[in-house]
Amino acid sequence: MQHLIASQQHHDPTDDINAVLRRFSDGSVRLDDGRALAPDDVVPAGVFIWFYRRPAPERHVPGELRELYRDERLLVVDKPPFMSTLPRGQHITETAVVRARRQFGINSLSPAHRLDRLTRGVLLFTMTQDVRGAYQRLFESRSVRKTYEAVTPVPAGWGELLAPGEFNREDSVFLPVPAGAFGHGSTSGFYPEPSPERPWVLRHHMVKLRGRMATYLTDDEPNAETRVTGVRLVGADNDIGKTAESKASSVPRIVWTLEPHSGRTHQLRVNMRLFGTPIVSDPLYGELSDAALWDVDGKMPFVPSVADEDFNHPMGLTAVALSLSDPFSGDHRSFHSSYTPHNL
Repeated sequence: MQHLIASQQHHDPTDDINAVLRRFSDGSVRLDDGRALAPDDVVPAGVFIWFYRRPAPERHVPGELRELYRDERLLVVDKPPFMSTLPRGQHITETAVVRARRQFGINSLSPAHRLDRLTRGVLLFTMTQDVRGAYQRLFESRSVRKTYEAVTPVPAGWGELLAPGEFNREDSVFLPVPAGAFGHGSTSGFYPEPSPERPWVLRHHMVKLRGRMATYLTDDEPNAETRVTGVRLVGADNDIGKTAESKASSVPRIVWTLEPHSGRTHQLRVNMRLFGTPIVSDPLYGELSDAALWDVDGKMPFVPSVADEDFNHPMGLTAVALSLSDPFSGDHRSFHSSYTPHNL
């Protein structure tokens, strides 16, 4: 046990052999059936042993989990950016599940799904373990409608076309789209502005390998699908009379409304990179080369460590809504984030 703890990249330096022995004396080293172990017990190979390691010192993630909804089965919150959903690697105490249990005083809380650490927005917890499986199955079967909003720079030529008052909004606006954005082999051209009734459907084959920071693309059969159901220009108002601070906050951006119909790692971040407009403050895909997007051996960009992240510049991706049919009551439920997606 001591070797396992000491060999972890992130561990508490005070978690020494004496701390391990105290776990045994406290009865906190146990088998699956709950039986407490002594240090000299012989355990057959392949048997699980349960114990807790001391969390390494962690950088505090700013922000609180905002409660959006609660009943006897569910707690729905807004997760701030830079906070992992579950403990992993160097993130333990500064994760949504640990923070939620402490903040709301409910030790049985478990997340029914995950949000990327850099993404903010709607996160659903179950209140007790006996209902967790039913809600998890909804996410696993893609029975939950998830809506995100991504903030990106304005693609070349879009600002003039989407500017307020430039056109009669009842008329179709055709936007320039680069080759490959809709899928492998898709051609560049002008396409009607996306809408819920006429979405852009993005289909790609995405691969994420353990140990490689970024997802990459192949020309195989698509395994990832995202629907773009809207785009809007924000921050393009007249600057006359504005302060320098207000001008900086009104840099023109595009807010994309996205509905992923699959759950590939970094799916939406890759989608936006393929349009040539990576999500604002995306530390990875904002710097990723075209070669690394397609070549598994492509060089990865430098990404700041967690200790060096700038919490003042969150990535512009928000999980704005979740809709589902409750597996117990059958009621339709819809939860909406209180974040303003483009207020970055």
